[in-house]
Amino acid sequence: MWVRAIEEAEGEFPEWLAEVVDRRCRGFLKFVVQYKMDHPESPPFFWYYLERWIDKHIFGKAWSEGWMNAVGYYAVRDPASIRNNAYWEHCEREWKISKPAFYPGFWEWRKASEHCSARVLDECEMPPEKRELVKLSQQVGPRVLRDTIDQYLDWQMFAYWARSAIEFCDLLPTVVRRELQRRCHGFLQSDSDSKQRPDSRFNRLMAWIEDHEFVKAKEQGWFNVVVYQASLHPRQARVVDYWREWQAQWSERSLAAYPRFKEWKAAADNFIFAPKVG
Repeated sequence: MWVRAIEEAEGEFPEWLAEVVDRRCRGFLKFVVQYKMDHPESPPFFWYYLERWIDKHIFGKAWSEGWMNAVGYYAVRDPASIRNNAYWEHCEREWKISKPAFYPGFWEWRKASEHCSARVLDECEMPPEKRELVKLSQQVGPRVLRDTIDQYLDWQMFAYWARSAIEFCDLLPTVVRRELQRRCHGFLQSDSDSKQRPDSRFNRLMAWIEDHEFVKAKEQGWFNVVVYQASLHPRQARVVDYWREWQAQWSERSLAAYPRFKEWKAAADNFIFAPKVG
């Protein structure tokens, strides 16, 4: 996006930009020459060739193994990606009106995108709920946000491990009771009247975890971003699919010992969903 904004503002690919890109993307200029020879119908924009270079050299394995679409599905919905797109559109509009004397370097441009104003986001066409998520995400640093999302996914996995026990067992297996008492101290006591409440015990466990483990994110107002990104994360989809399959098998073997969380977690992380053929 940074390269494209500069190229379109200049109406050409400046030599200094070509040198910068070639230093970061080794062999890019040679790649362009060869790609043009192999694909003479290609458009004359260097940012187009940069996208092709990135696909081949950075994500080549994902493309060859057939799972690049999963990466793209998650990436384009990330608030950071949505924000970068909005800032890129802003730069294109502004630089075409008034070309800057000096363009920002990539890291300077990226930092400016991270802190872009509400006006930049409001000018970009996007659903209001997405715009609100992007604005909320700017309240916290990207590393803290990623770490919090990972933490949320870990807790969610724990809740799914306990789900079958807390929802379908009259008497909690000892291994589940001990883990709940250790990790969620006070949940079992506060949930003792569960039979009189309409919502599922699993949902109440998740609510308890959110209220006790994500206090800072809630108080600072960016917890909804965590939930949104976790809902799109491939790891969540994997855990849900694994729990459904594991629950069906475990319910058929009602006397089987309940697995420890560490064992269940390892199995869930290694689970590969295989669609039925025919």
